[in-house]
Amino acid sequence: MDAKAKRILAAVSIPSFLIGTDFTGAMLLVTPIEQEYSVDITTTQWVLNAYALTLSMGLVAGGRLGDMLGHRRFVLIGLGIFILASVACVLAPNVTALVLARAFQGIGSALVWPCILALAATSVEEDERAKAMGILMGTVAGGNVLAPFIAGTLAEFGDWRGFFVFNAIFAILAVVLIARFIEKEKEHNTDEAVDLIGMGVMAAGVFCLLFGLDVGADFGWTGWVTLSLFGMAILMFVAFPLVEKRVRDPMIPISMMRNHQFVRALALNGLPAVVLFLCLLYLPQYMQKVLGWSVFWSAMGMLPLAIALASMNLAVGNYYNSVGPRKLMALGHAFLFVGCICMLFLQTSWGYPALVPVMLLVGLGGGLVFGPAGTAAVNAVGAKGAGLAGGLSFMFHLGLGAIGIAFATALMFFSAMRSVEGALSQAGITLAARDMHTLAAGTLKDPAVAAVLNQLDGKNADLAATAVRESFAAGLHSAFWFGLAVALVGIVVSLSVDEGKLKTEPQAT
Repeated sequence: MDAKAKRILAAVSIPSFLIGTDFTGAMLLVTPIEQEYSVDITTTQWVLNAYALTLSMGLVAGGRLGDMLGHRRFVLIGLGIFILASVACVLAPNVTALVLARAFQGIGSALVWPCILALAATSVEEDERAKAMGILMGTVAGGNVLAPFIAGTLAEFGDWRGFFVFNAIFAILAVVLIARFIEKEKEHNTDEAVDLIGMGVMAAGVFCLLFGLDVGADFGWTGWVTLSLFGMAILMFVAFPLVEKRVRDPMIPISMMRNHQFVRALALNGLPAVVLFLCLLYLPQYMQKVLGWSVFWSAMGMLPLAIALASMNLAVGNYYNSVGPRKLMALGHAFLFVGCICMLFLQTSWGYPALVPVMLLVGLGGGLVFGPAGTAAVNAVGAKGAGLAGGLSFMFHLGLGAIGIAFATALMFFSAMRSVEGALSQAGITLAARDMHTLAAGTLKDPAVAAVLNQLDGKNADLAATAVRESFAAGLHSAFWFGLAVALVGIVVSLSVDEGKLKTEPQAT
């Protein structure tokens, strides 16, 4: 690898690292964001989902725009959007503004990611391409692992907004290095087009599903608003393949949709992300809300998961050919399954040590699946479709992860609400529906929860406070019942993979 290629790889590794940090880092900031804006998890989940939705839906469009008009150009445009959005996150006066800024961060990242992959791939000789891709994927994984510690440290010793200042500073550095070391491309593929219709239909479907899950508790699961959103989501998902058959350059080519092994590989890129994201979102909250830890120490508490995930990600590639992706992915989902079972038996009195086996199992399980699933997706379509397969794999990773968080959060709130209602009813305490909602969705540190408790006398206030603590644990159990079901589906899908069709240039089947 010559000096020029090394400079290019160094330049594109910075935005790669940033994209890795931005999603997992924000997960650790949920509690301080809730406290600052006096909102609950059903609202703050959109700080995560807005980014995941726009990033996952925009990846294919970002790649196509780079192919048509220049990868370097769209990396710089994407980084510009990312910088402005990061500044908007820092200045956000309310949670709505923060969610909107996060959505624009996702758009910026969607333009950057596929284009830096292309720049890295074309900067080296063909025999060094795997090494270049490995470096880039390694920086993303490093960002995923380090992000909670960066976010936790900045939130503990400064302010949660410092994480987005960190984003902006490193994105500016990336702009300088890319503008300095990467030359403008002279040739572009002007024959392609961006499938804006397909992208819009898919994004609308996912948004309606996520929003329906969010408002179901407020409007009722059988209310017309909720059912209308779910109906619209189903309509969009049914319409998507019909639209893709009629556009010139579909977001997902029909031949790929008909390739059963590729579809299974895409699913296996997303299913383990659901369980991993549940742990990354809820375990730090458990440490903060139940164990009473600070943001910084809850970040440190996630070390077992980070170490297990990073170690297995590095090691699993050595066993892809000898063991086979089918067994590796099934074993990984089995680890995730057992980790979820451990969460179902978790007792608050057991403290932090009870979380360590869960984190080790989920970290090892995720590491066993992610690498083989990504490789299987590429092998299922062959070398010519490798770039698109990689982009779609990341899209499903984030998209299914975001949908999983929304489902789990809806289940969590429903269970927490029933837990609070049952405890207060048993104690003979009557509260307005809005106050009950506040107790189920909040924590004892929330001003809104404190205001409700102040309405009660001493004994009843203590009973209600206990109900609030127990409601979080009850909700957590429901969320991991969902994770358990997802892991079980992952085992079944893994065992259905036909390895023979991954070793040759496959046809659409």
